[in-house]
Amino acid sequence: MNICVKPSLAGFLSSGCVAFLLFLYPFSLVFAQEGKEAKIQVLLQQLQDKDPSVRSNAAYALGQIGVEAASAAPALGELLKDQNAWVRGNAAFALGRVGGAKPYLASFIELLKDQNENVRKDAADAIGRIGVEAKPGVPALIILLKDKSAFVRRYAAEALGKIGPGAKTAVPGLVESLRDQEFVVRTHAAYALRQIGMDAKEAIPVWMAVLKDNREHLRSYAADALGEIGPEARIAAPALIEALKDQDRFVRVSASKGLGKMGTEAKTAIPGLIDLLKDNEPLVRSSASDALGKMGAEAKAAIPALTELQKDQAPIVRIAATGAIGNIMSSISKP
Repeated sequence: MNICVKPSLAGFLSSGCVAFLLFLYPFSLVFAQEGKEAKIQVLLQQLQDKDPSVRSNAAYALGQIGVEAASAAPALGELLKDQNAWVRGNAAFALGRVGGAKPYLASFIELLKDQNENVRKDAADAIGRIGVEAKPGVPALIILLKDKSAFVRRYAAEALGKIGPGAKTAVPGLVESLRDQEFVVRTHAAYALRQIGMDAKEAIPVWMAVLKDNREHLRSYAADALGEIGPEARIAAPALIEALKDQDRFVRVSASKGLGKMGTEAKTAIPGLIDLLKDNEPLVRSSASDALGKMGAEAKAAIPALTELQKDQAPIVRIAATGAIGNIMSSISKP
């Protein structure tokens, strides 16, 4: 007899079906895990197959499984020296995803010089997934920023960003990549420079130029990057003030935040930020309020407008306005 056949949901819930299924659930997980482990064992065997397409597909499949296939790392490491380019590339791809890629960093760096662009791309991606500990790979990645393949240049830039401040020697090359013909390369170069952070001061003039790019995404990136550099990017304040009038709301938000992070060094932005308190977008009004609050007593002229925003319909605006008033008043009261 099937105890789980009921004419209605209420009947189903009131029956023993739910308890029965909950009883079975842990066993289903065990069976699923056992099935995955069995699949991994099969794929490990296929890594030794004489057919390169089988080895390649097995490596890729292990990468798709991810960290649960960590036991495959040694076998995948051996395939980084395979004669077949697709096998080498997919082995690098998999090692970047199953974990334990760091011991193979030297091999990945060597593969960055591979004749096959897919191998170079996968090696760059694997290095990026190692993160900050992949600093020895920076010089080779810098060279790849000029690779003939846009795909490779994109992954090289992304990897440098993931390495972070340890990739500061890549700043000049990444600044040049901001002018790359391919949008995807410019975007990842911008991402990398932001991740490098304060060490990207050399990029200030370029970020100012990017604020005039015809793509909203890059203009927003540029404003964020200038803000992360902080007060030392004060020379960019006029460009960010101009960006407060951008047609894209996210650019206006980023420009506001950037000016706020510069603090009193960007006090010339106060009139523009006060104007932005009337913006139609709540996120923009909120960001402008925050920025004014970070300018302390210098922004006392904004108090009437901020007081009015305490009655704004949007909670984030009311909260930001109240916080800004508190910061300004606190700064005024200090001797």
